[in-house]
Amino acid sequence: MLVKLALLMVVLSAAPDGGVRRGRTIDEVKLLYFHASWCQSCKRLDSGRVVERLQEREPRLVVEKVDVDTREALLERYGVTVTPTLILVDATGFPLGRPVIDLDQPDATLERVHKLVKKMVKPLGP
Repeated sequence: MLVKLALLMVVLSAAPDGGVRRGRTIDEVKLLYFHASWCQSCKRLDSGRVVERLQEREPRLVVEKVDVDTREALLERYGVTVTPTLILVDATGFPLGRPVIDLDQPDATLERVHKLVKKMVKPLGP
């Protein structure tokens, strides 16, 4: 039953042209950044300033840093098994996408996240 419900939610969010529904505003999504203070890969991601540069591009995008040592329920909810992990979610917490992180190419990671945000959020203006 849960699988059918998830499938229905995906179908309902799809546009007739096969694209993804773009009815959300930037204020209706948030990026979850699963990290840990002891995680060397997280430190590498941070040194590339991916999150900071994304927020420079999208100042209204909320980024929530999720400490994997204290937020176990969120780890389970989103199936996070490695750090760092980035997940874009809507206002209800429904996952919209999980961009691939490339620690050796922070610019590529930044572009993937930015592209996902643009795909899932309707453009501002007329």
